[in-house]
Amino acid sequence: MRSIDELVEEWCARDRSAAFLPGDNDVIDATKGPRALVLEDAKALASRPRDETAPRDETHPRDERAQKDLFHACAVLGRIFAERGGSPTLAVSTIDGACGVLPELDGATARAARAALAEGFAAARAEAARVEAAAQWDFPRCIVPLPDSAIAIAAGYPDDDEDALAAWASRVANGVARAGYRRAILAGGERACLALEDALSLAGVKVRTTSPPAPLGPARS
Repeated sequence: MRSIDELVEEWCARDRSAAFLPGDNDVIDATKGPRALVLEDAKALASRPRDETAPRDETHPRDERAQKDLFHACAVLGRIFAERGGSPTLAVSTIDGACGVLPELDGATARAARAALAEGFAAARAEAARVEAAAQWDFPRCIVPLPDSAIAIAAGYPDDDEDALAAWASRVANGVARAGYRRAILAGGERACLALEDALSLAGVKVRTTSPPAPLGPARS
């Protein structure tokens, strides 16, 4: 019987042969540990004797726990694929390689494992996109310098998380103060403006939330 390490090496070799992007090979090499956990859980589940007297659609509690362990391990592997820049093609095809080295894994379990891995991959990608989008509102991306040590700030940071909003306001206020600005004009969401106003005031920066209207030009005849 081959060891888990040997099975992992063969699984990685199968994935390398089907790698979609050049960077996928680095991701494959970096995921041997999580792959070992997936194979261990899959072997443990596949080796459990089935109670032939139980209905076909009934899952024994011990099997249910084993399935949860396997699907959790697959979701973790999917997250690591995403965090390390693996391609979606690698994420959705890697379970095929696992089935190749572990033929006792039944089709229904393999499909569920693939779905769990894909969900982990998609969740990590979505989180990364949210972080990247929120970073667009950090200092100095959110500012426009004005004359006389003044600054205009776009307060568009997502306001659905009070702690994250407060941390963002603190970062921006710290950047503004360290850059030497002493006055700020804010525009954006109400909660973001309030959080930023408090943080800037603590940093000694004078704040107003609306700019004066632009002067009117001469009327056209």
